[in-house]
Amino acid sequence: MRPIKKSRANAGETLVEVVASIFIFLILMGILQGAITYSSNSLKKNKEIRSDNVKIMEALQNTEVTSVERNKSIDFNATNSDMSIKGNHVFSVATDLNKKIVAYTDSKGEEQTTMFYLYGSPDADASQSDAQVHTTPEGGGNS
Repeated sequence: MRPIKKSRANAGETLVEVVASIFIFLILMGILQGAITYSSNSLKKNKEIRSDNVKIMEALQNTEVTSVERNKSIDFNATNSDMSIKGNHVFSVATDLNKKIVAYTDSKGEEQTTMFYLYGSPDADASQSDAQVHTTPEGGGNS
């Protein structure tokens, strides 16, 4: 059997090869478009979260303490990583527990409230540094 000689007339790609390459190109473009959309949405959400955090921090600085529990004892216990098994008591910390309720308008225009607990006295003397006052948020939601 003799090999078929290529002539100038059949030297190019076949229609099937061209359609297959276009199909593969379109699939790749679809994947790229999805990645760009996802990235754009993530960036938008990130900006909304940062904007909300700025509003929360400004409101936290301008809000007065709503309640104070004097000489509160906070207990620390050993647990496993998913906190399903509670272990022995490790130590306790005696502190004043102050509560601030912060109201703010989120990036969607909805009124939100978040409760913060401050450990340590906000009326501390000048010798106490800001590093000794810690805040922890407790949830958030519609007011």
